[in-house]
Amino acid sequence: MQAILQYINNVEGVIGSAVFSGKGEVYAHAFPSLISASALKKAAALTLECTYGLQIEQTLDILDLRYAEGRILVKSFPGAMLCLLCAKSINLQVLFITLNLAVKRLESLLPKPEKPAVPEQQDGIIALRGAASGVLKLSISHLANREAGSSFDSLGMVAISQPTFKYITEFYKAPFKKLKLVNEATGMSGTFPVMVMNDMDQQYDATIIVGPGIGKKLKVLEGDKIEVTLERSG
Repeated sequence: MQAILQYINNVEGVIGSAVFSGKGEVYAHAFPSLISASALKKAAALTLECTYGLQIEQTLDILDLRYAEGRILVKSFPGAMLCLLCAKSINLQVLFITLNLAVKRLESLLPKPEKPAVPEQQDGIIALRGAASGVLKLSISHLANREAGSSFDSLGMVAISQPTFKYITEFYKAPFKKLKLVNEATGMSGTFPVMVMNDMDQQYDATIIVGPGIGKKLKVLEGDKIEVTLERSG
């Protein structure tokens, strides 16, 4: 990867470049020594947060952040992100040609994903073999606006944030439209369609948002842990 990043850096106006993983890790970088490893790690985490919030993977090819004395470009590609620190006078046409070639080579060098656990079907629910517990547990949360929460009940739905949707998908290695929620303490359970909500506060990440009616049905309160499994989408 280092050679490819140096190749990108040869474009006039590129100050430094780095490859971040889809989890905010630094795979490789070619930045001046004045930029520390800790600063790059923080930049990777902020870049990941930004791309989640803007849904760059779904809507944008390149994120262009412009400042008084320079600009930061982030190009998303399967499994990683390429982050560039550039002078404000960078020739984007020349740079984009270089990036299109470089990204194809970078993709082939990314660490191979771990072999997913083998799914087995149990009453239409995906269960995993090989995971530490096999079942994901998340916290219950309620919207501050009770009327908004009640609207989920009227539709028979629960809600999750965009980062939570991605987290569940990666955990179970499978797409989904419905979630089965089980209160392990009481045995109460239910299967509900899921609404993925954008622009949610970070406090709702890694939680399942339920309305008062569904909360009562499952006998769960704010902050309670609940088992979350998938119903096969289709």
